[in-house]
Amino acid sequence: MNKTKKDYREWVRKRYGVIHKDDTNDKHKNKRWKINQNHIRETFIEEYSSSGYKPGYLITRNYYYDQQDRYEVVSHNDRMNRVLDDFFNPRGKSDYALTHDHFIERHKDQLVKKDPKSVLNTITNEYELDWCQVEIKRGGFHVHTLLSEIDDDVVLHPNKKIRKAIERIYGMDQVPVSLLQSEEGMSQLKTDLIDYAIRDRCDFLGNSKDSLDITHESEYEGYDGYKGWKGLIAYVTKKMYNVDNMVEIYDSKNSTILSE
Repeated sequence: MNKTKKDYREWVRKRYGVIHKDDTNDKHKNKRWKINQNHIRETFIEEYSSSGYKPGYLITRNYYYDQQDRYEVVSHNDRMNRVLDDFFNPRGKSDYALTHDHFIERHKDQLVKKDPKSVLNTITNEYELDWCQVEIKRGGFHVHTLLSEIDDDVVLHPNKKIRKAIERIYGMDQVPVSLLQSEEGMSQLKTDLIDYAIRDRCDFLGNSKDSLDITHESEYEGYDGYKGWKGLIAYVTKKMYNVDNMVEIYDSKNSTILSE
């Protein structure tokens, strides 16, 4: 982005607050936390715009067990990057390069019952288990990943790994013709391949349907006033209100747009 365009956008932002969304009906737009959040979101959007890449897919990864170790989650993000790069771009060609950005979130905290204690019931004069005491249990981690769009040539002229995956997924040695006739079909093909690659080579992922969800940006209507791929960014940053939140949620070690 040239200096003149950057200066203009800064002027618009200072005057109107945001550039990439209509916040006319946002009742929180003048609150400090919302101003901070919008600034973080617009920073990501500007970085994507200037990089020439944009989020093509939102990948949500849920653990089949209670994952409380953030360092382990970070190592899994690294593994997922390596798997996707090796699957779609094993020769490291710049034309087929992918960007990945990981946002680590916690599920909501839960109120759980503590181990029961044996207490005397003064009416029956018998001991009973007391379940009254409860404690707050922190939610486990899950991950949202923004993956850039995959070039059509990657799947139209597939490498050996992709050809094998197509045969496993569709039961034939070539892509079904029906998927090649529309943009929606191509998006579904790429989504199926992403799902296959991650499930096949990431053993930390569960087998259930809920363990992995993939949404193409064309299917996403928007979030919090941001549309399309910008809405994907708004969604994964929904808990980012300040720098501390950002450091906790954004895996800068294994991400592309705002890497370490």
